[in-house]
Amino acid sequence: MVELRGVSYRAGGALILDDVSVRFEPGQLNVVLGPNGAGKSTLLRLATGLVRPTSGEVRYDGEPVARLEPEPLARRRAVLSQHVELAFALPVADVVLMGRYPHYGRTPHPRDREIVSSALELVGMAHKRDQAYTTLSGGERQKVQLARVLAQIWSDDSREARYLFLDEPTNGLDVHYQLHILQVARGLMSPECTIVAVLHDLNVAFEYGTHFVLLENGRIAIEARTSAEIPANVIERVFRVRARRVRSADHAEEYWRFDL
Repeated sequence: MVELRGVSYRAGGALILDDVSVRFEPGQLNVVLGPNGAGKSTLLRLATGLVRPTSGEVRYDGEPVARLEPEPLARRRAVLSQHVELAFALPVADVVLMGRYPHYGRTPHPRDREIVSSALELVGMAHKRDQAYTTLSGGERQKVQLARVLAQIWSDDSREARYLFLDEPTNGLDVHYQLHILQVARGLMSPECTIVAVLHDLNVAFEYGTHFVLLENGRIAIEARTSAEIPANVIERVFRVRARRVRSADHAEEYWRFDL
């Protein structure tokens, strides 16, 4: 579990996050939502331990992140950003192998290479393991980067806690790649894996998420387990849209519809 306790963050005199307390539990696809400037990416950076809060603390399964040593933490916590640029035309498998750096010294072990193969298989990129990374499409590159962070926290001990953070991983991708990456993320849900994702598209987020945190001006507007639990007036206020629940054509389910 990843827990933020009374976390605030200031930058350049501006209050970016204001007294945020939230728990992201394992076995869920925890989704952070909010308009631009709401504090989503800042919350994620604080939750990863890459940035320290101005006040409050972040804990992983009860242990303050500030006390964790960088190398052991890197073997348990990984972050997938929106865009990762590489200047060299490395083979795809070598890019994924970068995720294993915290696990070995100067030379990767056979098991590290096996994990790379498994991670590529999981994201559907095993057939391109020898292709130059720079020749891939944007969606394919993001799938390789997902394989890299999965390799980073891959553990042969099924009881070891792991933490995966996704910072708008589907931003700029076409629908196929958006859905594939989120399907992979949902497939990782387990009692040992805590997943936190910042997402931009409300409909996609509501389809795949299992726990929602809506941010508004650096504070939590609402938490919910399903999109149906979120009042329309909250969505309208936070995102400045009109929101209503409608039924599908076959009346099998309800979903949100948004208009200006």
